[in-house]
Parts: sequence; structure tokens; C-alpha cells
Amino acid sequence: MHKFCIVCGKEDVDLIDRMCSDCYVQRRNPANLPKVIEGKICKLCYSEWINGRWERGAESEDEAVNDVILHELAKSIKVDPNIKNFRIEPGERWMDRGGRSYVRINMEGMIGNKTINFSQDVELKVIKVICESCIRKRGKYYEAIIQLRGKEKFSQEKRVLFESFFSRDAAEAVSDVVESKDGIDYYFINKTVAKRLVSSFTSMVKAEVVQSFEKERLKDGKRDAKLVISLRV
Repeated sequence: MHKFCIVCGKEDVDLIDRMCSDCYVQRRNPANLPKVIEGKICKLCYSEWINGRWERGAESEDEAVNDVILHELAKSIKVDPNIKNFRIEPGERWMDRGGRSYVRINMEGMIGNKTINFSQDVELKVIKVICESCIRKRGKYYEAIIQLRGKEKFSQEKRVLFESFFSRDAAEAVSDVVESKDGIDYYFINKTVAKRLVSSFTSMVKAEVVQSFEKERLKDGKRDAKLVISLRV
């Protein structure tokens, strides 16, 4: 049977719903995108508010905004089942005269053996705030102190050794560092991160560890105190 596109009349081509790939893309909506993409990022550390919590992954504000765009699109985009190998990429961003922001979403996929490229503009509402961790750091809030000391004499070599065990999470959780002739005190905004760091360090390096608490009080009927970890190397 003779095959032809019911729209443009093109013959002897692969048909989708009786249309050639070009006409199919023009007549159908290859991908349904949300009209508005909303999100929240920290303007200081570029953390992103994802699934009800702050997550750090981006190295710049642009990267953080793109991450939010991709995450929100992944939740809501609907792609035509005839399109395979579908890919999306955030493109140009701009602001109109009314102060509204937009982003161009560039898309690519395959219909049959043909690659198609198309784009759609979406309104962008990503607000920039200061996350809880950055607020705490600015106020020098802390939940735990690691007191790094020497078994005999403290040296910078011991500091370098200890800090070589800092993961990204540990480094970001430090709200203050206080040096003295006896050693260094590291203040952490999260006691779980501090304990994990000490555990990692002592699994590889022989050290004396003593835990205690200070500034104990009752908060909402529960015991609340600052954890102090003395670490002698």
C-alpha cells in the first residue's frame, strides 16, 4: 500500500499517526512543560531546597538554578510516548519589562530514525534566600566542639593530618575555628557531622577521645547541651 503524510503529502517516509516526523512535531506537542517553574536556593552557599530540605551540590548560583529547573521538570514534564532518547537542557534566561524571569528549555529526541530539536519558554520563579546553615554560621551557632590537642606538644603537622579527614559536609558544618597555644577548637553546627568526623579520623589514626557536655539546659522538655569532644593526637 502506498504511504504518504496526510498533512504535507510527503511519500515513502516513516509515518507516526499517518504523519511524517516533521508534521507530527508541528501538529502534536512533543512535551508538556509546566507554565511556571518555582524553587528556592541559598544565595550564600548555593544550596537548593529539594523535597523539603536543603541540599548542597552546586558550585555557583547559575548551576544551582539549573539544578532546580531540572529537578522540577523531572517531576512534571510529560513526553509524547513516540519520542525516544528524550533530553532536556536549560538554556538562555532573561527578564521581561515587567520584571518576570523566563528560561528557554531546549529539548531533543528521536522520532523513528530522525533526531528532532525544539524548545519552549517557561516562566521562572526561583527565590534567593539564606539557608538555615548559613544563618547559623553567621551567628556562630554550634552544637559541638572538637578540641584538637597533642598528647605532648601540639604541632601544625597534627592539624594538617586532622583536617585531611574533613569531608565536604564536615567543612561546610564548621561555624568557627579558634586557635590557641594548646591546640585548635573546631565549632560545628551539627553534632552528628562532628562525631562522624572523629570516628573517621580515629579509625585510621591512634588518638585519645573523651566526650563531655557543656551548657546543659532543658529545651521543650528535653535535655539540650553542647557536645565537647577532646581529641589528643
